Amino acid sequence: MTQRSIKDPLARNLVLLRLIPRYPRSISTVELRDSLLAEGFDINLRSLQRDLSGKLSTLFQLVCSSEDCDEEVRRLRPYRWSFAAGAQSTVPVISPAAALAMTMAEEHLRHVLPPTVLALIDPHFCEARELLQTMDQNGLSQWSRRVRVVPPVKPLMPAVVEPQIWDDVATALLTGRVLKSLYLSRAKAQPIEMRLHPAGLAARGATTYLIARVGNFDDLRHFALHRFVEVGVTNEVADDRGFDMSSYLKSAAFSPRISEETMALNADVHPQLAWALAETPLALNQTLQPIEGSDWHRLQVEVPDDQEMVTWLLSQAERIRVLSPESMRVLVANRIREAAASYTTTFA
Repeated sequence: MTQRSIKDPLARNLVLLRLIPRYPRSISTVELRDSLLAEGFDINLRSLQRDLSGKLSTLFQLVCSSEDCDEEVRRLRPYRWSFAAGAQSTVPVISPAAALAMTMAEEHLRHVLPPTVLALIDPHFCEARELLQTMDQNGLSQWSRRVRVVPPVKPLMPAVVEPQIWDDVATALLTGRVLKSLYLSRAKAQPIEMRLHPAGLAARGATTYLIARVGNFDDLRHFALHRFVEVGVTNEVADDRGFDMSSYLKSAAFSPRISEETMALNADVHPQLAWALAETPLALNQTLQPIEGSDWHRLQVEVPDDQEMVTWLLSQAERIRVLSPESMRVLVANRIREAAASYTTTFA
């Protein structure tokens, strides 16, 4: 990269601000100097420290280790820098359209990300909300007041993940490093120690899972982030065996298959459900035909033979009657019968 002059302060400072993490993470002046050099900006440590402790600290909410009340920390060299935990934004002000997108994204992400993760980006959401609130006469502001994301089902509260565990898992995944971990599974009474080769992350409902291999085993397993007791990023290079998330999800990784084949589902459906399926089909090959002498409809569709399909059929309860395949009809009927029986049982 062509080296740029120290006299190009605006471009250099924009890059510099993007390099500084939010507290409690921090970065030293040496690391900042080296990163700027990699970006083509040649600046010595003294000049860099002067820029940080001078104008930039007055314009932005920067925290330096030299301001720590602990004398031992204060003597540390080189100084380490962070943006304050509650700092608004580490980048230039966003546009109104981007602010609207951020507020809409916030509504959605609250249902799929743990609170500890949301807290990391909450300052950006705050900035977006404040910008829209100052634009009372702007159409985008009206949009943000009138539009909401409504979950199709009752959302569970996300499981709580320790910030340091989330940070270490993400770091290991992005840098391709092995994780040393203590993990408490539902099948074990005590945490077990494992060396994990991270392959991917997947958010499913209220839980976020790390997809990884254990030690020298070949198979991929799922680890709920909130069940990690302790993790640490090692220097060992991880082997993800060429993991591809799109292919992995197609293998029914998160929805166990009852059989490897699809099934031809035939069912009678209530008129309200028939209306909904006509607008939002289960699959492209779906057909709905009125049943003579009734306001119900006959549904025919080719669908995966998996647990998600069973869950959907059970959720419709009295609005659908499965006709075939016989195995699915029996399974659903037994589940409904067992559920009904549990309501007639008296517990002490």
